[in-house]
Amino acid sequence: MEYEILIVNDSSAGEMMDKCYESTYNVHHYSKYIVDNKKFPETKPPIWIKLYKEKEFNSLNDFVHSLYNFIINDKVKAILDKHKLPNHDYLPAQVFRKEKTLLFKKLVGYNYYWFNYDCEHISDYYEHIDFEKSEITFFRNEKNIDLKINSISDLHSIRASNKLISNEINELYKLYPNKQSLIQKFIKEKDLFTVSWRTEKIVLKDSFDIELDLFSLPLFSFKTYVSPRLKKALIDENIKDIFFKKTGNNPDPRYLINPQIKLENPKIEINGSH
Repeated sequence: MEYEILIVNDSSAGEMMDKCYESTYNVHHYSKYIVDNKKFPETKPPIWIKLYKEKEFNSLNDFVHSLYNFIINDKVKAILDKHKLPNHDYLPAQVFRKEKTLLFKKLVGYNYYWFNYDCEHISDYYEHIDFEKSEITFFRNEKNIDLKINSISDLHSIRASNKLISNEINELYKLYPNKQSLIQKFIKEKDLFTVSWRTEKIVLKDSFDIELDLFSLPLFSFKTYVSPRLKKALIDENIKDIFFKKTGNNPDPRYLINPQIKLENPKIEINGSH
């Protein structure tokens, strides 16, 4: 079993319209409910995506490139429904595009869905990671540090410590506005540096469900991993303007501004298979 990354091209791309955020109940309320309650709310916020006007971003594809996971049409939804997925929610969405009429251009709406799957607050696959076999490098103050973790709880402890440090730095900015040099002095004196990490390889234990056709590990990468089964179904159904990429080809950190956490594509391995 070899999972690959699903990538949506931006030939169909847009962003949420302002009036979505202005709604009494909006996507921020929806997302906060998930974090607080570890489940999807029954109430759905309005999801209205306006495609960019430039021709290279203005196609109506099966997937729409967006900041909000995947915006999909009925055809993609039908494919996903035949596969094993993490906990997820389909929110009705409207995708708008400016189109010519006889006299002028007007916004025309099309029915889509926001396919929102959760692999952090509701579905959690971190317990299936074999940290002893995985390859994770930790950094502090832009320097490698000798740090090993044995479980996801160790990483949660690091994140909790980072949050305390960030809160203390924020207080310094409140106390000493416009005094950057003084703040930096205090940060060095108090050793207020957070820990970050870069992941080269994640090994999943035998306990991981290899029947799962789509998942993510957002603490280590923002990529979406799909099974060979789902990849084949999407290709066979001629889903437009997506492509797949093998895991494990991290960019060379020498050419990245922030090599610890940006653009990560760790190798995903299932224990016992390569």
